[in-house]
Amino acid sequence: MGKQTLGFNKAFVEIAKALNSNSNTGEKLHLLVKATARALGVRGCSLMLLDAQRKRFFHTASQGLSERYLRKGYLEAGKSLAELLNGKAMAILDVETDPRVQFKELALQEQISSIMSVPVETGGEMVGILRAYSRIQREFTAAEEQFLFTVANLAGAALESGRTNEEEHPTESGQEPSPRPAPLTSEIKPVSFAHPSEEEFARLLDFYQIEWVYEPRSFPLQFEGRATEMFTPDFYLPALDLYVEMTTMKPGLTREKNRKVRHLRELYPDVNIKLLARRDYDRLLAKYGHGPLAGAKTHGVGRVLFSDSQVQKRVSQLAKEISQDYEGRYPVLVGVLRGVFCFLADLMRYLTVPADVDFMAISYYRGGDGKAVRVTKDVDIDLAGRDVLLVEDIVDTGMTLSFVLNYLKSRKPASLQVCTLLDKRVRRLADVSLKYVGFEVPDEFLIGYGLDYEEEYRNLPFIALLKREKQVKKPKT
Repeated sequence: MGKQTLGFNKAFVEIAKALNSNSNTGEKLHLLVKATARALGVRGCSLMLLDAQRKRFFHTASQGLSERYLRKGYLEAGKSLAELLNGKAMAILDVETDPRVQFKELALQEQISSIMSVPVETGGEMVGILRAYSRIQREFTAAEEQFLFTVANLAGAALESGRTNEEEHPTESGQEPSPRPAPLTSEIKPVSFAHPSEEEFARLLDFYQIEWVYEPRSFPLQFEGRATEMFTPDFYLPALDLYVEMTTMKPGLTREKNRKVRHLRELYPDVNIKLLARRDYDRLLAKYGHGPLAGAKTHGVGRVLFSDSQVQKRVSQLAKEISQDYEGRYPVLVGVLRGVFCFLADLMRYLTVPADVDFMAISYYRGGDGKAVRVTKDVDIDLAGRDVLLVEDIVDTGMTLSFVLNYLKSRKPASLQVCTLLDKRVRRLADVSLKYVGFEVPDEFLIGYGLDYEEEYRNLPFIALLKREKQVKKPKT
Protein backbone atom coordinates (compact mmCIF):
# COMPACT_ATOMS: atom_id res chain seq x y z
CA MET A 1 0.00 0.00 0.00
CA GLY A 2 1.44 3.37 -1.05
CA LYS A 3 2.20 6.26 1.28
CA GLN A 4 -0.52 8.40 -0.30
CA THR A 5 -3.12 5.65 0.09
CA LEU A 6 -2.18 5.34 3.76
CA GLY A 7 -2.61 9.10 4.10
CA PHE A 8 -6.05 8.94 2.51
CA ASN A 9 -7.10 6.07 4.77
CA LYS A 10 -5.89 7.96 7.85
CA ALA A 11 -7.89 10.99 6.75
CA PHE A 12 -11.03 8.89 6.31
CA VAL A 13 -10.62 7.50 9.83
CA GLU A 14 -10.25 11.02 11.26
CA ILE A 15 -13.27 12.30 9.31
CA ALA A 16 -15.40 9.30 10.33
CA LYS A 17 -14.56 9.92 14.01
CA ALA A 18 -15.47 13.58 13.63
CA LEU A 19 -18.79 12.85 11.93
CA ASN A 20 -19.64 10.30 14.63
CA SER A 21 -18.82 12.71 17.47
CA ASN A 22 -21.09 15.03 19.45
CA SER A 23 -19.48 18.10 17.87
CA ASN A 24 -21.65 20.59 16.04
CA THR A 25 -21.74 20.63 12.26
CA GLY A 26 -19.28 23.52 11.96
CA GLU A 27 -16.64 21.73 14.05
CA LYS A 28 -17.12 18.53 12.06
CA LEU A 29 -16.57 20.36 8.77
CA HIS A 30 -13.49 22.12 10.11
CA LEU A 31 -11.95 18.76 11.06
CA LEU A 32 -12.92 17.44 7.63
CA VAL A 33 -11.09 20.15 5.67
CA LYS A 34 -8.11 19.95 8.04
CA ALA A 35 -7.75 16.20 7.44
CA THR A 36 -8.18 16.73 3.69
CA ALA A 37 -5.43 19.35 3.44
CA ARG A 38 -3.04 17.18 5.44
CA ALA A 39 -3.74 14.05 3.35
CA LEU A 40 -3.17 15.90 0.06
CA GLY A 41 -0.17 17.86 1.35
CA VAL A 42 -1.54 21.14 0.01
CA ARG A 43 -1.41 24.83 0.96
CA GLY A 44 -4.95 24.72 2.26
CA CYS A 45 -8.46 23.44 1.86
CA SER A 46 -11.88 25.11 1.97
CA LEU A 47 -15.52 24.15 1.98
CA MET A 48 -17.69 26.80 0.32
CA LEU A 49 -21.49 26.80 0.41
CA LEU A 50 -24.03 28.35 -1.95
CA ASP A 51 -26.16 31.18 -0.61
CA ALA A 52 -29.95 30.92 -0.52
CA GLN A 53 -30.24 32.42 -4.02
CA ARG A 54 -27.75 29.89 -5.40
CA LYS A 55 -25.70 32.66 -6.95
CA ARG A 56 -22.62 32.96 -4.74
CA PHE A 57 -20.26 30.72 -2.80
CA PHE A 58 -18.73 31.73 0.53
CA HIS A 59 -16.12 30.10 2.78
CA THR A 60 -17.70 28.03 5.54
CA ALA A 61 -14.83 25.89 6.84
CA SER A 62 -11.18 26.30 5.93
CA GLN A 63 -7.66 25.20 6.78
CA GLY A 64 -4.35 26.88 5.93
CA LEU A 65 -5.80 30.05 4.37
CA SER A 66 -5.19 33.53 5.75
CA GLU A 67 -8.01 35.64 7.15
CA ARG A 68 -7.32 38.22 4.46
CA TYR A 69 -7.92 35.65 1.71
CA LEU A 70 -11.08 34.35 3.36
CA ARG A 71 -12.44 37.91 3.53
CA LYS A 72 -11.82 38.54 -0.16
CA GLY A 73 -15.51 38.24 -1.06
CA TYR A 74 -17.89 35.79 -2.71
CA LEU A 75 -17.28 33.55 -5.68
CA GLU A 76 -19.93 34.16 -8.30
CA ALA A 77 -21.45 30.82 -9.26
CA GLY A 78 -22.29 32.02 -12.76
CA LYS A 79 -18.70 33.03 -13.51
CA SER A 80 -16.27 30.29 -14.55
CA LEU A 81 -17.77 27.55 -12.36
CA ALA A 82 -19.94 25.79 -14.95
CA GLU A 83 -18.10 22.48 -14.59
CA LEU A 84 -18.85 22.34 -10.88
CA LEU A 85 -22.49 23.27 -11.36
CA ASN A 86 -22.71 20.32 -13.76
CA GLY A 87 -21.36 17.95 -11.10
CA LYS A 88 -17.83 17.67 -12.49
CA ALA A 89 -14.42 18.39 -10.96
CA MET A 90 -12.64 21.57 -11.97
CA ALA A 91 -8.83 21.76 -12.06
CA ILE A 92 -6.85 24.99 -12.37
CA LEU A 93 -3.19 24.22 -13.08
CA ASP A 94 -1.86 27.78 -13.22
CA VAL A 95 -3.71 30.44 -11.21
CA GLU A 96 -1.74 33.24 -12.87
CA THR A 97 -2.89 32.44 -16.42
CA ASP A 98 -6.25 30.68 -15.99
CA PRO A 99 -9.16 33.06 -16.82
CA ARG A 100 -11.51 31.16 -14.49
CA VAL A 101 -9.79 32.54 -11.37
CA GLN A 102 -11.99 35.30 -9.94
CA PHE A 103 -9.55 36.75 -7.35
CA LYS A 104 -6.26 36.27 -9.16
CA GLU A 105 -4.16 38.93 -7.40
CA LEU A 106 -5.16 37.80 -3.92
CA ALA A 107 -4.59 34.15 -4.85
CA LEU A 108 -1.07 34.96 -6.04
CA GLN A 109 -0.38 36.91 -2.83
CA GLU A 110 -1.58 33.85 -0.94
CA GLN A 111 1.01 31.81 -2.92
CA ILE A 112 -1.68 29.65 -4.51
CA SER A 113 -0.54 28.16 -7.82
CA SER A 114 -3.06 25.37 -8.52
CA ILE A 115 -6.63 24.63 -7.40
CA MET A 116 -8.75 21.50 -7.54
CA SER A 117 -12.52 21.80 -6.85
CA VAL A 118 -15.31 19.23 -6.62
CA PRO A 119 -19.04 19.75 -5.97
CA VAL A 120 -20.73 18.98 -2.64
CA GLU A 121 -24.27 17.62 -2.84
CA THR A 122 -27.10 16.72 -0.49
CA GLY A 123 -30.20 14.90 -1.71
CA GLY A 124 -28.97 15.07 -5.30
CA GLU A 125 -28.73 18.87 -5.16
CA MET A 126 -25.48 20.82 -5.28
CA VAL A 127 -25.03 22.94 -2.13
CA GLY A 128 -21.33 23.83 -2.23
CA ILE A 129 -17.81 23.03 -3.38
CA LEU A 130 -14.73 21.51 -1.75
CA ARG A 131 -11.44 23.09 -2.86
CA ALA A 132 -7.78 22.15 -2.43
CA TYR A 133 -5.13 24.88 -2.90
CA SER A 134 -1.52 24.05 -3.82
CA ARG A 135 1.52 26.33 -3.43
CA ILE A 136 3.24 24.73 -6.40
CA GLN A 137 1.85 24.06 -9.88
CA ARG A 138 0.33 20.64 -9.58
CA GLU A 139 -1.69 18.29 -11.76
CA PHE A 140 -3.94 16.45 -9.33
CA THR A 141 -4.04 12.72 -10.04
CA ALA A 142 -7.15 10.66 -10.65
CA ALA A 143 -6.71 9.11 -7.19
CA GLU A 144 -6.54 12.56 -5.58
CA GLU A 145 -9.63 13.68 -7.49
CA GLN A 146 -11.52 10.59 -6.33
CA PHE A 147 -10.37 11.23 -2.75
CA LEU A 148 -11.80 14.77 -2.94
CA PHE A 149 -15.09 13.49 -4.32
CA THR A 150 -15.35 10.99 -1.45
CA VAL A 151 -14.63 13.67 1.14
CA ALA A 152 -17.18 15.95 -0.56
CA ASN A 153 -19.78 13.20 -0.16
CA LEU A 154 -18.92 12.96 3.54
CA ALA A 155 -19.27 16.72 3.84
CA GLY A 156 -22.68 16.46 2.20
CA ALA A 157 -23.64 13.79 4.73
CA ALA A 158 -22.58 16.06 7.61
CA LEU A 159 -24.64 18.93 6.17
CA GLU A 160 -27.65 16.67 5.66
CA SER A 161 -27.34 15.39 9.22
CA GLY A 162 -27.23 18.96 10.48
CA ARG A 163 -30.40 19.78 8.54
CA THR A 164 -32.15 16.68 9.90
CA ASN A 165 -31.34 17.75 13.45
CA GLU A 166 -32.86 21.18 12.71
CA GLU A 167 -36.04 19.54 11.45
CA GLU A 168 -36.27 17.31 14.53
CA HIS A 169 -35.62 20.28 16.82
CA PRO A 170 -37.33 23.31 15.25
CA THR A 171 -36.59 26.81 16.46
CA GLU A 172 -38.60 28.27 19.34
CA SER A 173 -40.20 30.74 16.98
CA GLY A 174 -41.74 27.89 15.01
CA GLN A 175 -40.13 28.96 11.75
CA GLU A 176 -39.80 26.37 9.01
CA PRO A 177 -36.28 24.98 8.51
CA SER A 178 -34.35 26.01 5.41
CA PRO A 179 -34.90 23.75 2.34
CA ARG A 180 -31.13 23.30 2.16
CA PRO A 181 -28.40 23.34 4.82
CA ALA A 182 -28.20 26.81 6.25
CA PRO A 183 -24.87 28.61 6.06
CA LEU A 184 -22.72 27.86 9.08
CA THR A 185 -21.28 31.34 9.13
CA SER A 186 -22.83 34.70 8.48
CA GLU A 187 -21.62 37.02 5.76
CA ILE A 188 -17.87 37.52 6.15
CA LYS A 189 -17.32 41.04 7.43
CA PRO A 190 -14.15 43.01 8.08
CA VAL A 191 -12.80 42.46 11.57
CA SER A 192 -13.46 45.29 14.01
CA PHE A 193 -10.33 45.55 16.12
CA ALA A 194 -10.45 46.87 19.68
CA HIS A 195 -7.16 48.78 19.32
CA PRO A 196 -5.08 50.12 16.37
CA SER A 197 -2.10 48.05 17.51
CA GLU A 198 -4.12 44.88 16.93
CA GLU A 199 -4.92 45.94 13.38
CA GLU A 200 -1.24 46.70 12.70
CA PHE A 201 -0.24 43.29 14.10
CA ALA A 202 -2.84 41.63 11.84
CA ARG A 203 -1.33 43.43 8.84
CA LEU A 204 2.09 42.15 9.80
CA LEU A 205 0.76 38.59 10.01
CA ASP A 206 -0.95 39.03 6.64
CA PHE A 207 2.35 40.19 5.14
CA TYR A 208 4.07 36.97 6.21
CA GLN A 209 0.96 34.99 5.16
CA ILE A 210 0.40 33.64 8.64
CA GLU A 211 -3.23 32.65 9.10
CA TRP A 212 -4.88 34.32 12.09
CA VAL A 213 -8.23 34.39 13.84
CA TYR A 214 -9.24 37.40 15.94
CA GLU A 215 -10.57 36.69 19.44
CA PRO A 216 -11.00 32.99 18.60
CA ARG A 217 -12.33 31.59 21.87
CA SER A 218 -12.87 32.34 25.55
CA PHE A 219 -11.23 30.30 28.30
CA PRO A 220 -13.00 29.98 31.67
CA LEU A 221 -10.62 30.74 34.52
CA GLN A 222 -11.45 29.60 38.06
CA PHE A 223 -9.68 31.51 40.80
CA GLU A 224 -9.66 30.61 44.47
CA GLY A 225 -12.45 32.34 46.35
CA ARG A 226 -13.81 34.03 43.24
CA ALA A 227 -16.37 33.31 40.59
CA THR A 228 -15.33 31.97 37.19
CA GLU A 229 -13.77 34.55 34.86
CA MET A 230 -13.41 34.41 31.11
CA PHE A 231 -10.24 35.20 29.20
CA THR A 232 -10.27 35.77 25.43
CA PRO A 233 -6.84 36.02 23.74
CA ASP A 234 -6.60 38.56 20.92
CA PHE A 235 -5.29 36.24 18.22
CA TYR A 236 -4.91 32.58 17.37
CA LEU A 237 -2.35 31.52 14.75
CA PRO A 238 -3.48 28.03 13.60
CA ALA A 239 -0.32 27.20 11.63
CA LEU A 240 1.78 27.88 14.75
CA ASP A 241 -0.86 26.60 17.20
CA LEU A 242 -0.25 29.81 19.16
CA TYR A 243 -2.48 32.27 20.98
CA VAL A 244 -1.25 35.86 21.21
CA GLU A 245 -2.46 38.37 23.78
CA MET A 246 -1.43 41.99 23.28
CA THR A 247 -0.93 44.28 26.27
CA THR A 248 -0.31 47.71 24.83
CA MET A 249 -2.18 49.56 27.56
CA LYS A 250 -1.13 50.94 30.96
CA PRO A 251 1.01 48.81 33.35
CA GLY A 252 -1.90 48.07 35.68
CA LEU A 253 -3.80 46.35 32.91
CA THR A 254 -0.65 44.49 31.88
CA ARG A 255 -0.32 43.03 35.37
CA GLU A 256 -3.92 41.85 35.23
CA LYS A 257 -3.37 40.15 31.88
CA ASN A 258 -0.17 38.55 33.14
CA ARG A 259 -2.15 37.09 36.03
CA LYS A 260 -4.78 35.67 33.70
CA VAL A 261 -2.20 34.20 31.33
CA ARG A 262 -0.45 32.46 34.25
CA HIS A 263 -3.72 30.87 35.35
CA LEU A 264 -4.57 29.89 31.80
CA ARG A 265 -1.26 28.06 31.51
CA GLU A 266 -1.92 26.28 34.81
CA LEU A 267 -5.44 25.21 33.83
CA TYR A 268 -4.65 24.46 30.17
CA PRO A 269 -1.04 23.23 30.02
CA ASP A 270 -1.41 22.19 26.37
CA VAL A 271 -2.37 25.71 25.28
CA ASN A 272 0.53 27.69 23.83
CA ILE A 273 0.11 31.42 24.51
CA LYS A 274 2.45 34.38 24.06
CA LEU A 275 2.05 37.72 25.83
CA LEU A 276 3.06 40.63 23.62
CA ALA A 277 3.66 43.63 25.88
CA ARG A 278 3.87 47.25 24.69
CA ARG A 279 7.67 47.12 24.78
CA ASP A 280 7.71 43.93 22.69
CA TYR A 281 5.20 45.31 20.21
CA ASP A 282 6.99 48.66 19.80
CA ARG A 283 10.30 46.90 19.14
CA LEU A 284 8.65 44.56 16.68
CA LEU A 285 7.34 47.52 14.67
CA ALA A 286 10.62 49.43 15.02
CA LYS A 287 12.35 46.59 13.20
CA TYR A 288 10.33 47.59 10.13
CA GLY A 289 10.63 51.34 10.63
CA HIS A 290 7.20 51.82 12.21
CA GLY A 291 5.83 52.71 15.62
CA PRO A 292 7.01 55.11 18.34
CA LEU A 293 10.54 53.70 18.54
CA ALA A 294 11.20 53.90 14.81
CA GLY A 295 12.00 57.62 14.97
CA ALA A 296 13.80 57.57 18.30
CA LYS A 297 16.93 59.66 18.32
CA THR A 298 20.27 57.93 18.71
CA HIS A 299 23.77 59.16 19.27
CA GLY A 300 26.05 56.25 18.65
CA VAL A 301 27.02 52.92 20.06
CA GLY A 302 25.95 51.66 23.45
CA ARG A 303 27.41 48.80 25.46
CA VAL A 304 29.46 46.30 23.44
CA LEU A 305 27.81 42.92 23.79
CA PHE A 306 30.38 40.80 21.92
CA SER A 307 33.84 42.07 21.00
CA ASP A 308 35.56 41.46 17.67
CA SER A 309 37.63 38.63 19.13
CA GLN A 310 34.58 37.01 20.80
CA VAL A 311 32.65 37.10 17.51
CA GLN A 312 35.50 35.58 15.51
CA LYS A 313 36.11 32.88 18.10
CA ARG A 314 32.46 31.84 18.10
CA VAL A 315 32.22 31.92 14.28
CA SER A 316 35.25 29.63 14.03
CA GLN A 317 33.65 27.23 16.56
CA LEU A 318 30.44 27.13 14.53
CA ALA A 319 32.43 26.47 11.37
CA LYS A 320 34.19 23.57 13.10
CA GLU A 321 30.84 22.01 14.13
CA ILE A 322 29.43 22.44 10.64
CA SER A 323 32.58 20.99 9.00
CA GLN A 324 32.36 17.90 11.20
CA ASP A 325 28.65 17.37 10.51
CA TYR A 326 29.02 17.85 6.74
CA GLU A 327 32.20 15.79 6.35
CA GLY A 328 32.06 13.99 3.00
CA ARG A 329 29.24 16.19 1.72
CA TYR A 330 29.14 19.34 -0.38
CA PRO A 331 26.63 21.72 1.26
CA VAL A 332 25.15 24.93 -0.13
CA LEU A 333 25.25 27.93 2.19
CA VAL A 334 22.32 30.27 1.53
CA GLY A 335 22.21 33.75 3.04
CA VAL A 336 19.30 36.20 3.06
CA LEU A 337 20.55 39.68 2.22
CA ARG A 338 21.68 42.04 3.60
CA GLY A 339 22.61 41.75 7.26
CA VAL A 340 24.10 38.26 6.94
CA PHE A 341 26.99 39.13 4.60
CA CYS A 342 29.64 39.69 7.34
CA PHE A 343 28.80 36.50 9.20
CA LEU A 344 28.50 34.35 6.06
CA ALA A 345 31.81 35.61 4.64
CA ASP A 346 33.72 34.75 7.84
CA LEU A 347 31.91 31.44 8.36
CA MET A 348 32.74 30.33 4.84
CA ARG A 349 36.46 31.08 5.32
CA TYR A 350 36.61 29.00 8.51
CA LEU A 351 34.98 25.91 6.95
CA THR A 352 37.20 22.90 6.17
CA VAL A 353 34.69 21.24 3.81
CA PRO A 354 33.95 22.41 0.25
CA ALA A 355 30.73 24.42 -0.02
CA ASP A 356 28.77 26.46 -2.53
CA VAL A 357 27.46 29.87 -1.51
CA ASP A 358 24.39 31.69 -2.79
CA PHE A 359 22.18 34.56 -1.74
CA MET A 360 18.50 35.39 -1.86
CA ALA A 361 16.52 38.50 -0.93
CA ILE A 362 12.93 39.02 0.18
CA SER A 363 10.67 42.04 0.48
CA TYR A 364 10.11 43.53 3.92
CA TYR A 365 7.09 44.88 5.71
CA ARG A 366 6.24 48.48 4.77
CA GLY A 367 3.08 48.98 6.75
CA GLY A 368 -0.48 48.26 5.68
CA ASP A 369 0.11 48.45 1.92
CA GLY A 370 -1.73 45.18 1.27
CA LYS A 371 1.34 43.45 -0.17
CA ALA A 372 2.60 40.06 0.96
CA VAL A 373 6.16 38.94 1.46
CA ARG A 374 7.85 37.74 -1.74
CA VAL A 375 11.24 36.67 -3.00
CA THR A 376 12.91 39.59 -4.80
CA LYS A 377 16.12 37.70 -5.61
CA ASP A 378 16.15 33.93 -5.93
CA VAL A 379 19.10 31.61 -5.49
CA ASP A 380 20.89 30.77 -8.72
CA ILE A 381 22.02 27.28 -7.68
CA ASP A 382 19.66 24.34 -8.20
CA LEU A 383 18.97 23.16 -4.63
CA ALA A 384 17.20 19.91 -5.57
CA GLY A 385 18.94 17.01 -3.83
CA ARG A 386 21.51 19.30 -2.16
CA ASP A 387 22.32 19.69 1.54
CA VAL A 388 21.28 23.28 2.25
CA LEU A 389 22.40 25.31 5.25
CA LEU A 390 20.45 28.55 5.66
CA VAL A 391 22.70 31.12 7.35
CA GLU A 392 21.07 33.96 9.30
CA ASP A 393 22.51 36.92 11.16
CA ILE A 394 19.73 37.04 13.79
CA VAL A 395 16.47 35.21 14.48
CA ASP A 396 13.88 36.95 16.61
CA THR A 397 10.14 36.42 15.93
CA GLY A 398 10.91 33.66 13.44
CA MET A 399 8.27 34.87 10.96
CA THR A 400 10.79 35.80 8.27
CA LEU A 401 12.73 32.58 8.82
CA SER A 402 9.53 30.51 8.66
CA PHE A 403 8.69 31.99 5.25
CA VAL A 404 12.22 31.43 3.89
CA LEU A 405 12.33 27.82 5.14
CA ASN A 406 8.98 27.00 3.51
CA TYR A 407 10.22 28.54 0.29
CA LEU A 408 13.49 26.59 0.32
CA LYS A 409 11.67 23.34 1.14
CA SER A 410 9.71 23.76 -2.11
CA ARG A 411 13.04 23.50 -3.94
CA LYS A 412 13.34 19.85 -2.78
CA PRO A 413 16.72 19.88 -0.98
CA ALA A 414 18.10 16.64 0.45
CA SER A 415 18.38 18.35 3.84
CA LEU A 416 17.74 21.82 5.23
CA GLN A 417 19.23 23.21 8.46
CA VAL A 418 19.63 26.68 9.97
CA CYS A 419 22.72 28.38 11.35
CA THR A 420 22.26 31.75 13.06
CA LEU A 421 24.84 33.90 14.75
CA LEU A 422 22.32 35.51 17.13
CA ASP A 423 19.17 34.03 18.64
CA LYS A 424 16.72 36.45 20.27
CA ARG A 425 14.61 33.63 21.67
CA VAL A 426 12.59 35.88 23.96
CA ARG A 427 10.92 37.42 20.89
CA ARG A 428 9.96 34.12 19.24
CA LEU A 429 6.48 33.70 17.78
CA ALA A 430 6.99 31.10 15.04
CA ASP A 431 8.47 27.84 16.31
CA VAL A 432 11.51 27.32 14.08
CA SER A 433 14.29 24.79 14.53
CA LEU A 434 17.85 26.14 14.76
CA LYS A 435 20.68 23.62 14.32
CA TYR A 436 23.60 25.97 14.99
CA VAL A 437 23.43 29.04 17.27
CA GLY A 438 26.26 31.46 17.98
CA PHE A 439 24.93 33.54 20.85
CA GLU A 440 21.58 33.90 22.61
CA VAL A 441 20.96 37.63 22.98
CA PRO A 442 18.65 39.83 25.08
CA ASP A 443 15.66 41.72 23.76
CA GLU A 444 17.62 44.80 22.74
CA PHE A 445 18.24 46.58 19.44
CA LEU A 446 21.63 45.31 18.20
CA ILE A 447 24.04 46.86 15.71
CA GLY A 448 27.34 45.94 14.14
CA TYR A 449 28.80 43.01 12.20
CA GLY A 450 26.20 43.45 9.45
CA LEU A 451 23.35 44.57 11.69
CA ASP A 452 22.18 48.10 11.03
CA TYR A 453 20.07 50.94 12.31
CA GLU A 454 18.74 52.92 9.35
CA GLU A 455 21.62 51.52 7.26
CA GLU A 456 24.32 52.66 9.73
CA TYR A 457 26.76 50.64 11.87
CA ARG A 458 26.92 47.55 9.60
CA ASN A 459 30.71 47.99 9.29
CA LEU A 460 31.44 47.66 13.01
CA PRO A 461 33.57 44.55 13.76
CA PHE A 462 31.76 43.93 17.07
CA ILE A 463 28.11 43.61 18.18
CA ALA A 464 26.72 46.29 20.45
CA LEU A 465 23.53 47.76 21.80
CA LEU A 466 22.11 50.79 20.05
CA LYS A 467 22.35 53.79 22.37
CA ARG A 468 19.18 55.86 22.44
CA GLU A 469 18.74 59.33 23.81
CA LYS A 470 16.72 59.38 26.99
CA GLN A 471 13.43 61.14 26.76
CA VAL A 472 13.41 64.19 29.01
CA LYS A 473 10.11 64.59 30.77
CA LYS A 474 8.65 68.02 30.86
CA PRO A 475 8.16 69.39 34.38
CA LYS A 476 4.59 69.53 35.60
CA THR A 477 3.11 73.00 35.77
